[in-house]
Amino acid sequence: MPTQEIKETNWQKFCERFEEAHRGTLITLEIVDHTGATKMLAKNEPLRSLRYHKDACNDAIDIELGEQPGAIIQHQIVEPIHMRLRDQPESQKELEIDAESGSAEIRFTSARVGALLKEMELMSPAELGREGGRVVHR
Repeated sequence: MPTQEIKETNWQKFCERFEEAHRGTLITLEIVDHTGATKMLAKNEPLRSLRYHKDACNDAIDIELGEQPGAIIQHQIVEPIHMRLRDQPESQKELEIDAESGSAEIRFTSARVGALLKEMELMSPAELGREGGRVVHR
């Protein structure tokens, strides 16, 4: 699967569908700040929630991982700019969410991504300003 960029108008729907399809899926969450420094927040923790919300001040995506009685990991991505989904080695997928303060890299294994993307409006190569094997579903 080539890199797919989800249009901003579909972020809420994508997050809802992703959470429904992947609740309990083991997730690795790594944060890359604006200087390029990385920090591993979670490794192979089950997904509890992935929520997009807008308010008067800003947009945000909240990620919650882990399970009781262990630690619950929460991270908020404020002012997301891009949301991209791509294949990684060893059958893994990566959901990369770029924001003003850096990026969140969410890695997981799933066979349900193709069906999920069919429901989304994706950026076309022309919209991205480049050519490539991207499919736009409408």
